[in-house]
Amino acid sequence: CTVKATVTSPTNCQNVCENPAVTIGGSVCSTVNSTYSVNYTLNTGATLTANVGTVSNGIITGIPALTSVVLTVKVAGCADKTITIPSPGCPVIECLQSPISALGPNVFVCKGKPYPALKATLVGIGTVDWYKVSTAGTPVATGTLTYTPTGNVMANDTFYIAARGTSSTSPVCPGTLRRQVIVVAQNCVDTIDLALKKLISKKLAKIGDTITYTIKVWNKSSKNATGVEVSDSLNMGIQYINSVASRGSYSPSTKTWMIGNVGANGDTVTLTMKVRVLAEGVWFNTAQISKADQKDINSTPGNNKDGEDDIDRQCFSVPIKLCAGQVVMATVPSNYTGITWFKGTQQVGTGNSIELSQAGTYTFTATTGSCPAGGCCPIIVTLIDCCPVEVCVPFTITKKRK
Repeated sequence: CTVKATVTSPTNCQNVCENPAVTIGGSVCSTVNSTYSVNYTLNTGATLTANVGTVSNGIITGIPALTSVVLTVKVAGCADKTITIPSPGCPVIECLQSPISALGPNVFVCKGKPYPALKATLVGIGTVDWYKVSTAGTPVATGTLTYTPTGNVMANDTFYIAARGTSSTSPVCPGTLRRQVIVVAQNCVDTIDLALKKLISKKLAKIGDTITYTIKVWNKSSKNATGVEVSDSLNMGIQYINSVASRGSYSPSTKTWMIGNVGANGDTVTLTMKVRVLAEGVWFNTAQISKADQKDINSTPGNNKDGEDDIDRQCFSVPIKLCAGQVVMATVPSNYTGITWFKGTQQVGTGNSIELSQAGTYTFTATTGSCPAGGCCPIIVTLIDCCPVEVCVPFTITKKRK
């Protein structure tokens, strides 16, 4: 007799050493810290460790952003297996180590005028909440980098900003958590806020080139400015050709641009001026607002004070040609200190003056008070062959009897 039987393979037979014994889930970036996490499922009898982060109950947390994680899977009787999970590219959150401010820390507003928009800056993933000191810890605005208080400014008012994660319950970043902003109420008398910017068409030129200067003047205030004039002192290294003004006119004899009215809320006027290059060297050209009928809130017309927003200058370089043995002296004004001179990246001297005799591109660094300063345009020196094509030397012939 013949008996035929069918045997079915059991479902739990597998080569456990070939099976990785782990299933990797997705990666999730943290919205609070500069880390990410990875989910995983581990087969019975297997263990898992990671080179970074914390492994616990099917999830690896605290993996540093931009860092890949290497997993080691162990199964009894089998060789260890490693699995590398690349970083998902989560951003690095910098919290409050980066600046956070609001136009300040002091914001000046005329009494009786509306509050301006207070703007905070925060690098990384997060947001800020706004508080008013008089509200005893209750936020007046949440989850916004820009906040405009209601009403008009009648007296000094103090706000502060606190940084946190993107959700209302996420913790704030470590470190100093708050930045204070004070709105200062000023007694204003018909003030304006004019600003000036000067541009140049080229920074490196040669004799005979035409350069175009562009001067822009605009009004940042809500008041009309009248009687506005701009001085532009053309230097000796250039020759005036012509100019075109969107409003008013420029006089090359008085070196003054007579503008007249500049309207409120961003009204902008421009002057373009063409000049011809006449000489070698580094030439600076300065433009500044020299007159207005109203008082400017943050600058004084015609005071030649750098750092105010009503003055700007541009420069251009024309290579200086030297014969062998010649030198050129470069001098920086005495109110600048800590001066270091460079040829390319190599330091070649210190002090307010230096003699240059070798071909190269020279720059300097300096300080004025506690602020850094520089020349903006390099000094370019080239050496040329100054010998004439032929030198005729006079000589004398004398005839003598033997």
